[in-house]
Amino acid sequence: MKYLFLILCTFSLIGKEPHPTIKVNKWLSDEKELTEGRFFKLASLATVDSSGHPHSRIIEIIQFTQSKGALFFTHENTNKVKDLSYNPHTALNIYLPRTHRQMCIEGVVEPASFEEAEKAWKKMPRYMKVTFMCSKVGETLESQSILETRKKEIEKEYPTEIPCPPYFVGYYLKPKEIIFYESHHRSFPVKEIAILEKEEWISKLVEP
Repeated sequence: MKYLFLILCTFSLIGKEPHPTIKVNKWLSDEKELTEGRFFKLASLATVDSSGHPHSRIIEIIQFTQSKGALFFTHENTNKVKDLSYNPHTALNIYLPRTHRQMCIEGVVEPASFEEAEKAWKKMPRYMKVTFMCSKVGETLESQSILETRKKEIEKEYPTEIPCPPYFVGYYLKPKEIIFYESHHRSFPVKEIAILEKEEWISKLVEP
Protein backbone atom coordinates (compact mmCIF):
# COMPACT_ATOMS: atom_id res chain seq x y z
CA MET A 1 0.00 0.00 0.00
CA LYS A 2 2.89 2.36 0.79
CA TYR A 3 4.41 1.98 -2.68
CA LEU A 4 0.99 2.29 -4.32
CA PHE A 5 0.45 5.59 -2.49
CA LEU A 6 3.80 6.94 -3.70
CA ILE A 7 3.03 5.92 -7.29
CA LEU A 8 -0.38 7.61 -7.19
CA CYS A 9 1.19 10.80 -5.75
CA THR A 10 3.79 10.78 -8.52
CA PHE A 11 1.15 10.50 -11.23
CA SER A 12 -0.95 13.22 -9.60
CA LEU A 13 1.96 15.67 -9.89
CA ILE A 14 2.64 14.97 -13.57
CA GLY A 15 1.53 17.89 -15.70
CA LYS A 16 1.16 20.33 -12.83
CA GLU A 17 3.25 23.45 -13.06
CA PRO A 18 5.19 24.78 -10.06
CA HIS A 19 3.56 27.61 -8.15
CA PRO A 20 4.86 30.97 -9.50
CA THR A 21 5.48 32.15 -5.94
CA ILE A 22 8.55 29.90 -5.96
CA LYS A 23 9.96 31.93 -8.86
CA VAL A 24 8.95 35.25 -7.24
CA ASN A 25 10.88 34.46 -4.07
CA LYS A 26 13.81 33.05 -6.08
CA TRP A 27 14.11 36.30 -8.04
CA LEU A 28 13.90 38.33 -4.83
CA SER A 29 16.63 36.15 -3.31
CA ASP A 30 18.85 36.60 -6.38
CA GLU A 31 18.44 40.37 -6.14
CA LYS A 32 19.22 40.37 -2.43
CA GLU A 33 22.51 38.53 -3.00
CA LEU A 34 23.69 41.33 -5.31
CA THR A 35 22.46 44.19 -3.12
CA GLU A 36 24.83 45.95 -0.76
CA GLY A 37 23.46 46.67 2.71
CA ARG A 38 19.90 45.90 3.75
CA PHE A 39 17.56 44.63 1.04
CA PHE A 40 14.01 45.99 0.94
CA LYS A 41 11.34 44.25 -1.15
CA LEU A 42 9.95 47.44 -2.67
CA ALA A 43 7.15 47.59 -5.22
CA SER A 44 4.94 50.13 -6.94
CA LEU A 45 1.30 49.62 -5.94
CA ALA A 46 -1.39 50.81 -8.37
CA THR A 47 -4.98 51.51 -7.29
CA VAL A 48 -8.03 53.26 -8.73
CA ASP A 49 -10.42 55.55 -6.83
CA SER A 50 -14.21 55.78 -7.09
CA SER A 51 -13.88 58.36 -9.90
CA GLY A 52 -11.68 56.09 -11.98
CA HIS A 53 -8.49 58.06 -11.30
CA PRO A 54 -5.35 55.93 -10.88
CA HIS A 55 -2.86 56.31 -8.04
CA SER A 56 0.52 54.67 -7.47
CA ARG A 57 3.07 54.66 -4.68
CA ILE A 58 6.04 52.63 -3.46
CA ILE A 59 5.35 50.11 -0.68
CA GLU A 60 7.44 47.48 1.10
CA ILE A 61 6.39 43.85 0.76
CA ILE A 62 6.82 42.01 4.05
CA GLN A 63 6.51 38.51 2.62
CA PHE A 64 5.21 36.60 -0.38
CA THR A 65 3.52 33.23 0.26
CA GLN A 66 1.75 30.66 -1.89
CA SER A 67 -1.40 30.66 0.22
CA LYS A 68 -1.99 34.41 0.61
CA GLY A 69 0.33 36.29 -1.76
CA ALA A 70 2.06 39.61 -1.05
CA LEU A 71 1.68 41.13 2.43
CA PHE A 72 2.08 44.85 3.07
CA PHE A 73 1.07 47.36 5.76
CA THR A 74 0.03 50.99 5.74
CA HIS A 75 -1.93 53.72 7.56
CA GLU A 76 -5.70 53.33 7.31
CA ASN A 77 -6.16 57.01 6.37
CA THR A 78 -4.08 56.77 3.18
CA ASN A 79 -5.55 57.13 -0.29
CA LYS A 80 -4.61 53.56 -1.14
CA VAL A 81 -6.81 52.23 1.66
CA LYS A 82 -9.71 54.36 0.42
CA ASP A 83 -9.13 53.09 -3.11
CA LEU A 84 -8.87 49.46 -2.04
CA SER A 85 -12.07 49.78 -0.01
CA TYR A 86 -13.84 50.83 -3.19
CA ASN A 87 -12.03 48.53 -5.61
CA PRO A 88 -9.94 45.61 -4.23
CA HIS A 89 -8.44 44.87 -7.65
CA THR A 90 -4.88 46.13 -7.78
CA ALA A 91 -1.43 45.61 -9.31
CA LEU A 92 2.16 45.53 -8.09
CA ASN A 93 5.30 46.16 -10.10
CA ILE A 94 8.57 44.94 -8.58
CA TYR A 95 11.70 46.27 -10.26
CA LEU A 96 14.96 44.39 -9.63
CA PRO A 97 17.76 46.55 -11.09
CA ARG A 98 20.71 44.34 -10.09
CA THR A 99 19.41 41.32 -11.96
CA HIS A 100 17.68 43.33 -14.74
CA ARG A 101 14.29 41.86 -13.95
CA GLN A 102 10.80 42.97 -13.07
CA MET A 103 7.60 41.27 -11.96
CA CYS A 104 4.09 42.58 -12.63
CA ILE A 105 1.51 41.08 -10.28
CA GLU A 106 -2.25 41.57 -10.62
CA GLY A 107 -4.89 40.33 -8.22
CA VAL A 108 -7.33 41.14 -5.43
CA VAL A 109 -6.49 42.33 -1.91
CA GLU A 110 -7.83 40.91 1.34
CA PRO A 111 -7.39 42.58 4.76
CA ALA A 112 -4.83 41.06 7.10
CA SER A 113 -5.90 40.39 10.69
CA PHE A 114 -5.01 42.70 13.57
CA GLU A 115 -2.97 39.85 15.04
CA GLU A 116 -0.85 39.83 11.88
CA ALA A 117 -0.48 43.61 12.10
CA GLU A 118 0.68 43.32 15.71
CA LYS A 119 3.24 40.70 14.75
CA ALA A 120 4.67 42.94 12.01
CA TRP A 121 4.57 45.99 14.29
CA LYS A 122 6.68 44.29 16.94
CA LYS A 123 9.41 43.65 14.37
CA MET A 124 9.60 47.29 13.28
CA PRO A 125 12.44 49.48 14.61
CA ARG A 126 11.35 51.90 17.32
CA TYR A 127 12.08 55.01 15.22
CA MET A 128 9.71 53.74 12.50
CA LYS A 129 6.95 53.19 15.06
CA VAL A 130 7.38 56.69 16.44
CA THR A 131 7.42 58.24 12.96
CA PHE A 132 4.30 56.30 11.98
CA MET A 133 2.38 57.47 15.04
CA CYS A 134 3.43 61.11 14.56
CA SER A 135 1.71 61.47 11.20
CA LYS A 136 -1.92 62.49 10.79
CA VAL A 137 -2.03 61.27 7.21
CA GLY A 138 -3.72 63.58 4.73
CA GLU A 139 -4.03 66.64 6.98
CA THR A 140 -2.34 69.94 6.17
CA LEU A 141 0.96 70.44 8.01
CA GLU A 142 1.76 74.04 8.96
CA SER A 143 5.35 73.34 9.95
CA GLN A 144 7.76 70.40 10.02
CA SER A 145 8.53 71.30 13.65
CA ILE A 146 5.06 70.09 14.63
CA LEU A 147 6.14 66.54 13.85
CA GLU A 148 9.21 66.95 16.04
CA THR A 149 6.99 68.10 18.92
CA ARG A 150 4.72 65.08 18.49
CA LYS A 151 7.76 62.83 18.39
CA LYS A 152 8.95 64.05 21.79
CA GLU A 153 5.46 63.58 23.23
CA ILE A 154 5.18 60.01 21.95
CA GLU A 155 8.65 59.05 23.17
CA LYS A 156 7.74 60.46 26.60
CA GLU A 157 4.40 58.63 26.67
CA TYR A 158 5.94 55.31 25.59
CA PRO A 159 9.46 55.09 27.09
CA THR A 160 9.67 51.34 26.39
CA GLU A 161 7.23 49.33 24.28
CA ILE A 162 4.92 51.12 21.82
CA PRO A 163 1.62 49.25 21.32
CA CYS A 164 0.34 48.61 17.82
CA PRO A 165 -2.20 51.33 16.91
CA PRO A 166 -5.52 50.25 15.34
CA TYR A 167 -4.81 52.38 12.26
CA PHE A 168 -1.77 50.24 11.33
CA VAL A 169 -3.47 47.96 8.81
CA GLY A 170 -2.32 45.26 6.42
CA TYR A 171 -3.40 43.66 3.17
CA TYR A 172 -2.66 40.50 1.24
CA LEU A 173 -2.57 40.78 -2.53
CA LYS A 174 -3.62 37.38 -3.84
CA PRO A 175 -2.25 37.17 -7.40
CA LYS A 176 -4.26 36.02 -10.38
CA GLU A 177 -1.61 36.86 -12.95
CA ILE A 178 2.16 37.32 -12.70
CA ILE A 179 4.40 38.55 -15.51
CA PHE A 180 8.11 37.75 -15.26
CA TYR A 181 10.27 39.98 -17.44
CA GLU A 182 14.04 39.56 -17.72
CA SER A 183 16.32 41.74 -19.85
CA HIS A 184 19.47 40.42 -21.54
CA HIS A 185 22.30 42.62 -22.81
CA ARG A 186 22.16 42.95 -26.59
CA SER A 187 19.74 40.07 -26.85
CA PHE A 188 16.02 39.40 -26.61
CA PRO A 189 14.31 39.84 -23.25
CA VAL A 190 12.42 36.87 -21.83
CA LYS A 191 8.77 37.36 -20.89
CA GLU A 192 6.75 34.68 -19.12
CA ILE A 193 3.15 34.94 -17.92
CA ALA A 194 1.65 32.80 -15.16
CA ILE A 195 -2.16 32.88 -15.03
CA LEU A 196 -4.43 31.31 -12.41
CA GLU A 197 -7.14 29.30 -14.17
CA LYS A 198 -9.60 27.16 -12.19
CA GLU A 199 -7.32 27.06 -9.14
CA GLU A 200 -4.31 25.97 -11.23
CA TRP A 201 -1.42 28.05 -12.51
CA ILE A 202 -0.66 27.95 -16.23
CA SER A 203 2.62 29.45 -17.46
CA LYS A 204 3.65 30.34 -20.99
CA LEU A 205 6.30 32.33 -22.84
CA VAL A 206 5.02 35.31 -24.81
CA GLU A 207 6.48 37.80 -27.25
CA PRO A 208 8.47 40.39 -25.27
